[in-house]
Amino acid sequence: MPKKLVCLLLCAAFLISLSACRAKLPVFEDFPDEYVDALPENAQDGLTLHAFNWTYKQITANLESIRNAGFKNVLTMPVQPPKSGGASWWAFYQPLGMSIGDASSLGTKEDLKELCGRAEKLGICILADIVANHLATTDDEGKEPDGTPTVSPQVEAYEPVLYNNRNEDKDGNGITFHHNKNASGSGAETQYYAYGNLPDLNTANAYVQGRVTSLLKECIDIGIDGFRFDAAKHIETSSDPDYKSDFWENTLLEAKKYYKEKTGKELYAYGEILGSPAGRDLSYYTKYMLITDDGYAAQLKNALTSKKPSSMVEAETKTSDTAELIAWVESHDEYVTSNTHYSDIRVAKLWSVIAAKKGLGGLFLARPTEDLTVGQTGSFAFESEYVAAGNRFHNRFYDAQSYESADGSCYVNEKIKDGDQGALILNVGAVEADKTVVIAVPHLDDGNYYDAITGNKAVVSDHKAYVTFEANGLAVLTRSNSLHPQLQISDRDCSFAGEKQVVINVKNAKEAYYVFNGEDARTEINGEAAVSLEDHVKDGVCRLTVYMKNGNNVYERTFTYKQVELIEGKFNVINLDPKYLDGSYELYIWSWSPGKWSRDYTVQDGVLLVDTNGMTGFLIGVFEKGYEVKNVNAWDGNVLKQSTDIKGEALKAGFADMSGF
Repeated sequence: MPKKLVCLLLCAAFLISLSACRAKLPVFEDFPDEYVDALPENAQDGLTLHAFNWTYKQITANLESIRNAGFKNVLTMPVQPPKSGGASWWAFYQPLGMSIGDASSLGTKEDLKELCGRAEKLGICILADIVANHLATTDDEGKEPDGTPTVSPQVEAYEPVLYNNRNEDKDGNGITFHHNKNASGSGAETQYYAYGNLPDLNTANAYVQGRVTSLLKECIDIGIDGFRFDAAKHIETSSDPDYKSDFWENTLLEAKKYYKEKTGKELYAYGEILGSPAGRDLSYYTKYMLITDDGYAAQLKNALTSKKPSSMVEAETKTSDTAELIAWVESHDEYVTSNTHYSDIRVAKLWSVIAAKKGLGGLFLARPTEDLTVGQTGSFAFESEYVAAGNRFHNRFYDAQSYESADGSCYVNEKIKDGDQGALILNVGAVEADKTVVIAVPHLDDGNYYDAITGNKAVVSDHKAYVTFEANGLAVLTRSNSLHPQLQISDRDCSFAGEKQVVINVKNAKEAYYVFNGEDARTEINGEAAVSLEDHVKDGVCRLTVYMKNGNNVYERTFTYKQVELIEGKFNVINLDPKYLDGSYELYIWSWSPGKWSRDYTVQDGVLLVDTNGMTGFLIGVFEKGYEVKNVNAWDGNVLKQSTDIKGEALKAGFADMSGF
């Protein structure tokens, strides 16, 4: 008999037996379950949200949602003073110095300190991105006579010693930037940064090391709990065969000791190691920090595309010890450079496998806006229950025994921890609604389990789970029979002029209501509610609190909306820092149509009024007092700080709130 026919007959027999056995499944009482969702105590045991392009105040406003979604850590943008004030995301990866920036589009040092304090109360750790390999350049083409990149003159204001000793030792501190463009061996990676025209710091220099250590301690002093080191692969170690140095001993290890003395805890740190260091071993870095594993997710993506769950089980990590690694579905670099992006649900599926992997650290990208605007949150997909359920599964079982397997079209990760058990199952095949799928779960005890996403009961009998999937094919089974409330809201924490309506949608809540401005009067929500804000404004502000509860699962969040009065006839730039209007600086408008600098604005009652007729968009540029833009038709790189672009829907709104500028 042909093999194909045998296979078809066996499949048919299986379906018949499944249909027959449904009525024969044993009836179980629910397990006693007193588990309450909680974040891990240590940053190393939790998952991280990358708040890419978010301001410190935006992170602070979303901390409750971040905790509810099961993220233990939040990674900020680089905290150092960025080139040109940080109007573009890449400017943060061209820092001007080794201190916390106090005048960037992310906010102030005080904003960052407040964020750390609020996060600590919620059990969340704040991680700071650190750029220690290089500083800002003049432009993409600027070169020194030896062919190495030119250091931006803006660096001198923050780091005079680094700047004045950039090419030669002028004051006994040594040359502070590398000039080894043609270095061989491991030095080809550590002596010259070839991925952009960026001046590479001489990280073997004692003064450079001291400045980096000072930055790390400054961060720790205001409450930072860990660091990501950008381009870590391009900083040498003491084990390197060529150009070795004690950089990591004198910076990161000193910071770890300092943090331990202050908090009694272990400092969390990982380094960006894309691919593998040329001619060097990963252990050169893992003895100091965790490292990134950019190849693991690529294997998961291929397995999902080819619908081979066994390939997910067989996917190899960069080192045999997953506790040394950080993985992601997409990094900010990948997102920015890619022309195509996975759907939110496809990202969530892949993320769930990373979140469930024992010992592996996960980094989830909060996607930016399409135009990559700094200070705007592009997506709240991190709140999705498909993401959150995987996070909570990780938190519940991060130190449990873990068993990966594949059965049919399903990837399975079983967890056993003392008397608690569960399984994350991803069906990569075609999913039929309301059809029960039988999946081998060799380690789970018999009994009732519940899907954290749908609430569907999945009976486990004789090491087989009888699961009904949602169309998306992801099931997170635990012994807890209580769904988490879910909230969708049309607008968050924004300014508005005139009337404003916000649409609230509540799901999986047995109790839900909203209140204005902390008042006692409650309005119950059942499903969807449209809420008008303008009648509830007090002193220019309306605060809307949404409360939801289902069993032990509670979600409460307050959103703040500011009502503004516009001056007719011009575009209103409101809440601009008065120091930019009182003559302390020179303020210019750069219009994009045509590209031109101008002072075509007026100021009335602290509001900057701009005539935007014919403009497709503009930004505000701040220059030193007394500075004059000579060529108004070309971009001027001497701008100290620039706002984000005001265009599209922001331009149509008639006003821009510059509270964070």
